[in-house]
Amino acid sequence: MDSWKVRTDEHPAERCAEIWQEALQQVYLAVSPRSGGEPLHGEVTYNISPQGIEFVTLSGSAQRLVGQGPQQSESLWLALAIAGEAHLQIGEREARLGTGEILYGATGGDQVALELRSDFLLLTLEIPHALFYKRLLNPLSIRAGTLSGQSGVSRLLANLLTGVAQELGNLDATAFHPVELALTELLIHALSEQAAINTFRVPGHAEHFREICRCIELHLGDPELDLAMVAEQCHASGRYVQKIFNEAGLGFSQYLRRRRLEKCRRDMSSQLNARLSISEICMRWGFTNLAYFSRSFTSEYGIGPRAYRAKQRSRQDPA
Repeated sequence: MDSWKVRTDEHPAERCAEIWQEALQQVYLAVSPRSGGEPLHGEVTYNISPQGIEFVTLSGSAQRLVGQGPQQSESLWLALAIAGEAHLQIGEREARLGTGEILYGATGGDQVALELRSDFLLLTLEIPHALFYKRLLNPLSIRAGTLSGQSGVSRLLANLLTGVAQELGNLDATAFHPVELALTELLIHALSEQAAINTFRVPGHAEHFREICRCIELHLGDPELDLAMVAEQCHASGRYVQKIFNEAGLGFSQYLRRRRLEKCRRDMSSQLNARLSISEICMRWGFTNLAYFSRSFTSEYGIGPRAYRAKQRSRQDPA
């Protein structure tokens, strides 16, 4: 797993500001110290999980951080202030970032800044679009906002992120796998509750879509799963289910194939499944033809399943 750490106190005082700025640029942030003449100091730790989620913990003295995400990347970012007083600015809107509130947005979207008015501890994440794209969310419609710590699922997500920040240095590639699963499921559920994110004209259709997707998740491993089975399980007509998917900008078969491919990709990334062959993994998620699975995987991710698995193993093997 790729990881690195930068601490300003390991460098001469006259270079601390420069070192800190360079470190933050690597995680798509810029900094401006608060007035008062106090020296700026900080520590940043970077880790990337097997699925490509970038975890960054930052701590330091009072300062203002501004997002500088890559404009061409379709990804989500999160930020959670674990310690210290934080105020956020989204466009012209300013507010205090409350305890347990999670700041989120899409790269290339709204300009966001965090005013950290005391010593702080902050966790940020960059989540690649492949882990959520065209599932419950339209990433192009996501505007920066916050997930309230009062919501049950959002509170669970905040607690998970706090725990990850505390244990980040102790997590290896194997331990990251269940963290990735829990994180993406909680995040997608929490964001799906934000009315501005889903693309449904009728509010009730968004809830029906989530129910249908939950049904699909429960039966992904069944090779007989199809539109008729899902419609029967959800007590709806096949025509209605297809209508809901069309409104989400998806086709049913396309969505089903992508979810199965994503499950296979996750299993191939995990050392927990090292003893399973690729054919065993694809068949456990409903594929019955290895050649068809290989073509679909290559088309979706731009790399064949064997090459992808070999690449993941090389990243996980200790140097």
